[in-house]
Amino acid sequence: MKPLPLIACLGTALVGCGSLPRDPDGTLQRVRSEHAFRVGIIAGAGTPGGNAETAAFIARVSRATGARATVRDGASEALLLDLEAGGLDLVLGPLSPKSPWADEVAILRPIAEPVAPQHLVVAPIARNGENRWIMLLEREADAVARGAR
Repeated sequence: MKPLPLIACLGTALVGCGSLPRDPDGTLQRVRSEHAFRVGIIAGAGTPGGNAETAAFIARVSRATGARATVRDGASEALLLDLEAGGLDLVLGPLSPKSPWADEVAILRPIAEPVAPQHLVVAPIARNGENRWIMLLEREADAVARGAR
């Protein structure tokens, strides 16, 4: 192979990487421009809206984005369907890695582990593919898990 076509291919590939990671649906950009994000908290699973880790995580995401959270409680199935449809930006609560949803959503680093027989962890859950948004959520989840408020 001649060096010139190889260099041209590499240059084209590098130009295409300039905006990675991407949010195909623009979640992070929308959250920042609208100054709002929508959160569903899985009800009845030891993660009420007043849970310290949940509150700290939402506060950190709010500060990082300059956006205010609108929070609602609900059943996991309903919240995850709404997340998948784009009606929510984030769901918080326990979700078993064995759940059928585990392949459909991005289950992020746990922020708390409730005392429960199932030993499910409280974790942020986001739509797959919204990588900029997911990276921000992971950074804030990591800080909360380490005890930073």
